Amino acid sequence: MGDQSGQIAELFDRQQITDVIYRYCRAADRLDIELFETTFWEDGGFDGGPSEGPALEIIPPLFEAVVRDMWAASQHSVSNILIEFDGDQAFVETYLTAFHLSHPTHASRAALLGEQNALAAGFQGDDVIEFIFGGRYIDVFQRRSGEWRVFKRKIVPDWNRVALYNGIVCGGQYDLLQYRSSRDRSDPVYLR
Repeated sequence: MGDQSGQIAELFDRQQITDVIYRYCRAADRLDIELFETTFWEDGGFDGGPSEGPALEIIPPLFEAVVRDMWAASQHSVSNILIEFDGDQAFVETYLTAFHLSHPTHASRAALLGEQNALAAGFQGDDVIEFIFGGRYIDVFQRRSGEWRVFKRKIVPDWNRVALYNGIVCGGQYDLLQYRSSRDRSDPVYLR
C-alpha cells in the first residue's frame, strides 16, 4: 500500500504549488502586486523574458507602466499542471490560455502585437482587438521553510490568435448581472 503519510504530504505539496499558480493568474488579471509578491521568491525571476532580473523588482513597475496601458482586460486560465518533485525543488509544466483585450488605441494594439503586426493587420481608429495566447509556464519551484514559490519561470508560446473584438458590454443577458470585472482590488472577488 505504500507510505500513506508520504503520499498525503506529496498531495499537500502539489496543492500548494497549484495554488501559487492560481494566485499568479489572479495577480496578473487584477494587477494585484501584493498578491503577485506571494508567488515568487525574492531571488526568483523569469528565464527568457518578459524581462530579466528578480521578479519582485521588475513586475510591479511593469504592471503599472506597461500592462495597465497595454491591456484593457485579461484572463489567464491554466490546465494540465504536471509536477515532478526532487526534494525541495519541483519542476512544473503548466498549460496556459490567456485572453487579452486591447484598449481602443493604436498605442495599445502596437504594444500588444508589435508595431509592424498592428499595422499589417489593418486595425484602425478605436478598434479593440482580442489577443489569445496559448503557451506554457515551465517553472522551477522551491520549498523554503515549508512554503512553495516560483524560483525560475520560462513562458513558452505555442500559438496565438488575433482578431477584432466583437463582444458586448451591455444589453441582453449581460444587463441581468450586477457585478463587473475590474483590474484592481475593486473587483468583486475582493468583496467579502
